[in-house]
Amino acid sequence: MLFRNSVFHLLLICCLALSFDGLSQYHTGQRVFSSKFPTETKDYQQDTYVKIENSSGDIIVAIENVRTGKTIQHAYILSNDAYEFKYIPVGRYVCKYMWTDPITGRRMFEKDNSYMEFKPDEYGGYVITLQETEYGNLDQSRIDEDDFFQ
Repeated sequence: MLFRNSVFHLLLICCLALSFDGLSQYHTGQRVFSSKFPTETKDYQQDTYVKIENSSGDIIVAIENVRTGKTIQHAYILSNDAYEFKYIPVGRYVCKYMWTDPITGRRMFEKDNSYMEFKPDEYGGYVITLQETEYGNLDQSRIDEDDFFQ
């Protein structure tokens, strides 16, 4: 009887532990939608990057090639964390963002209106700081889910 109670308590503890959000949550840098996006594109000859500093609310960021309209890299970024997309190929790019509205619970999608340009034999990159403000701190446009997942 003691053994059965111990097993029951152990199973109960395991079930409770697995139900906590902290244990089932994504981590920064995780490619949560790799099945919806093309294979990642990187140019290891380019020492370039786009660094996203996220100040509040988990978000998914996708880097889109302006010429092709295709996403080259994407990542989940936790609140108060940062992620660096590396080896960005030559070209022009914009960032697309997806997050869940904390009030409505709806998925929100936006895309930057300005682009980042990477030239041949260039090094360095861009840093984008996402801060929650009343009127926004980036020039963006709403997009729909289909546009986000291109």
